[in-house]
Amino acid sequence: MAEQNRPVLTALTGLRAVAAIGVVLSHSRVPESVPQHLEKIVGWGHIGVPMFFMLSGVVLAYNYPHLSGWEGRRTVRFYLARIARVMPLYWVVIGYCAAYLWIVGRDNHGWALVQNLLAVQTWSADLRVAQGWYNSPGWSIGVEMFFYLLFPFLVPVVARLARRFGARGLILLIAAMTLVVLVLWAAFYFTGRSSLPAGDPASVHRWLYRNPLCHLPMFVCGMASAFLIPYTSRWSTRRHHAVQAFVFCYVFGLAAFRGTGPGWNSGAYGLFFVVPFALLMISLASGRGWTARLLSTTVMVRLGLASYALYITHRWMLYALPTAEYIKTGRGWVPYVALLVTLVLLLLIAEGAHQYIEEPARRLLVPLTRRWTSSGTGDPAPNRSVPEPDHPARGAARAGQLSTAGPASPVPEGSGLSR
Repeated sequence: MAEQNRPVLTALTGLRAVAAIGVVLSHSRVPESVPQHLEKIVGWGHIGVPMFFMLSGVVLAYNYPHLSGWEGRRTVRFYLARIARVMPLYWVVIGYCAAYLWIVGRDNHGWALVQNLLAVQTWSADLRVAQGWYNSPGWSIGVEMFFYLLFPFLVPVVARLARRFGARGLILLIAAMTLVVLVLWAAFYFTGRSSLPAGDPASVHRWLYRNPLCHLPMFVCGMASAFLIPYTSRWSTRRHHAVQAFVFCYVFGLAAFRGTGPGWNSGAYGLFFVVPFALLMISLASGRGWTARLLSTTVMVRLGLASYALYITHRWMLYALPTAEYIKTGRGWVPYVALLVTLVLLLLIAEGAHQYIEEPARRLLVPLTRRWTSSGTGDPAPNRSVPEPDHPARGAARAGQLSTAGPASPVPEGSGLSR
């Protein structure tokens, strides 16, 4: 199914590591003595969520540009492959959470557990169901599942637009999706709903942050960005340097010097970053530019490959690691050492989960899904030279394996980082 001979986009794998670590830092927090601007940057670590959703669109559209609506077993194979890559580790973590609650004698909230197992909790108006009782980052997996469901029917539309109107049509699509995000933000901000607490069913957190429909424009922008990637071959290396430096300064500068009102917080759920993230991903896909080279290093690629495991395991591990409590309560160098030790432990746990749960499950289930959906169908044999794309937080574009740089094809597909 996936396209062959696609260039490997290792920089996008490294980008996943940055997004995942940003989410982890936003949950673990930083010592109280750090400069205020740095604390603000860490507090906006959740912007990894829209980044992952957009990356998911890039990866899928890049690797499956010719998937066209319902194609029988080929479409079923696509769906099963997505489940096989994303859900096994997700279910293991949910099982861990349920077992912990049972062992300590707390209620397992049966219906909430069912919703979490089915990855539909993000649709719930109850914040406790979506993010409270079980693994809170899991809500973004439900968003990803919604994107996977729609993708075979969206990509032919974007591909047709690219063929007919070229880069202009794709840029207009990104502009239109950005306008949709702006209208949604304005609708909540000017009606005062941006100030409602996260637990309110009418809040901006419930809708703009974790409702799949409100994130769909960013996913579509990612798909359009994938089709724009070939046009970057005309860019000079100097232009890639400039684009990447601009996005870096914009994102970190905005985070460091932002205001504190509800408009700022709700804008961080997507509005402020649609166009900058699209520019960054299109540029990084070329492999040129200082940021692309940094993200393509062995360390960053390795971290990117385990980024989904880091994302999906870190929240509950923070409750279990004794070092985490000293990040805020320690004095002197203690909180900094505690933060470093906590991050190292979380990364080791993530690497273990990636190597011993995520990868073995993928190797077992993906061939089975191909076998179940290939016999006697007349469908072309699945492409074995290019692995199917990983889940968003997992890092798309494996070094030497996954490709992500051409028209409408994915890189790291993903569940947004959360919270």
